[in-house]
Amino acid sequence: MSKAFLSATKFQVTIDKAALLNEVTAGRNGKVTGVQIRKYVYPIMEEARKDLVRDFHSHSITQEIKSGSSASNTSGTLGGYGNLFSFIGFNQGDNPTIPIENILNERLNVKVRAAGSGRFKITIINAPSAQAIFNVTPIPWASGSSWAEGMEKGISNLGSFLYRDSGIQSRSGTGIQVKNKLRASNLRTGSYISGLINKFLRNVTKF
Repeated sequence: MSKAFLSATKFQVTIDKAALLNEVTAGRNGKVTGVQIRKYVYPIMEEARKDLVRDFHSHSITQEIKSGSSASNTSGTLGGYGNLFSFIGFNQGDNPTIPIENILNERLNVKVRAAGSGRFKITIINAPSAQAIFNVTPIPWASGSSWAEGMEKGISNLGSFLYRDSGIQSRSGTGIQVKNKLRASNLRTGSYISGLINKFLRNVTKF
């Protein structure tokens, strides 16, 4: 069947009714309605969301941050020195990934309506987005900045980051930023939230 079209400005998918006829009616002639189409595509979209949740939890950055201030730098983002929880400066006992989980765990609200010329438009009202996640992941000491976005674009001062297993008076209790540069080192950035969301967007159009 023809491929669905995903709008770049709104999270909407436009499909050709005729192309989906055999899929929805199992080869029988019949009138395809918005209700039938929603029943067909909604489980596919929800499975894509559940895959997104699983991918987020299994990501090395997520796992390291959830492990707290005594974790090892298993993500390799700090060159093996310290851990992301302490470097970013979270408070002891914080669970910084909870706001992200709240967004990803929300079941999708899918609307289907006729778009004319035998086409239907599918809209996900509450589709998760990278920007929505960046908005709820502030860096504790940098107002207006997102630690989740920083994993992709960079967070400064790694060279001034001092890590100790204990005995440091700081938010995390194990890491602190000092005035003097201790090493020539940069945060290793890479795909994180944006990559996960882009994979989700590809998966929701697999019908």
